[in-house]
Amino acid sequence: MSINYDYLSKIKAQISLYSSRRTTNILDGEFKSIYRGRSLDFDDLREYSPGDNVKDIDWKSSSKTGKVLIRRYVAEKKHNVLFIVDSGTKMQGDTLDGEEKQQVALSTLGTIAYLVDKHGDDTALLQNTASGCDFSYFSSGNVHFEKMLARCAKNLKDEGRFDVSALLTYAAEKIKRKMVIFVITDMDGLERVSEKLLRELSVNNDVLFINVDDAYYTGDELYDMDKKRYAFDFMTKSKRLMRAERKLRESIYMRASSMLARYGMSMTSVSRESDIIDRVVELLERHRNEHIG
Repeated sequence: MSINYDYLSKIKAQISLYSSRRTTNILDGEFKSIYRGRSLDFDDLREYSPGDNVKDIDWKSSSKTGKVLIRRYVAEKKHNVLFIVDSGTKMQGDTLDGEEKQQVALSTLGTIAYLVDKHGDDTALLQNTASGCDFSYFSSGNVHFEKMLARCAKNLKDEGRFDVSALLTYAAEKIKRKMVIFVITDMDGLERVSEKLLRELSVNNDVLFINVDDAYYTGDELYDMDKKRYAFDFMTKSKRLMRAERKLRESIYMRASSMLARYGMSMTSVSRESDIIDRVVELLERHRNEHIG
């Protein structure tokens, strides 16, 4: 497997541009803020970053040095971050903004994985393939990061045998460690997730969903990925069908949002690459404010 280094450079450039536009620490601070719980074992001090818990400020040390210092604990040093990325024919369609779903999904993974790699955490990838669940195991570093992106790009095109619900079941039953889980899926994936499964995952893990927003099934020149032909105009241009589709999508999204909130999970939607960083920052901030802080 090989990685497209132009693509990798684009991810790094976008993050660098975003950070310089806001503050140099905002992404790092927001990322570190998602972790629920910590060890009680004090390790050392570091300078405050936006998103840190003010309760961790060591005021005595801060007054001596003239800098705002945070008490750091052993559990903050390393975390296990699992990426579950949906795949198959449905991910080869377009998003609501007309971009390729699989490219938006891959860019979302790349953006978050880059932040995780900078933080020094262990990451793993779990996807559905024709031979079953493909689990990369946890590791860290640039080589692992690049291989994980290449692996995801290859698997995104694979139809596979399971859906995202089966991948979540695999994570709950087979991976016995505390994790931060990022689920990158679509409307179909959100509809398949059960409350029982979310309850099991919520016991030891922080779970965040990114919905890659599907294009509507109504409109001009729509291509049916399953049947490999363009859909009939009399159906795709039906106003009645359009209203029904919008109502159904709203119902699925609201049900998923409500169910995730009950178990301390957060969700956002993205439909174009240029919005990924903003959506990720908003997701991390919301998860911290609503379910941790």
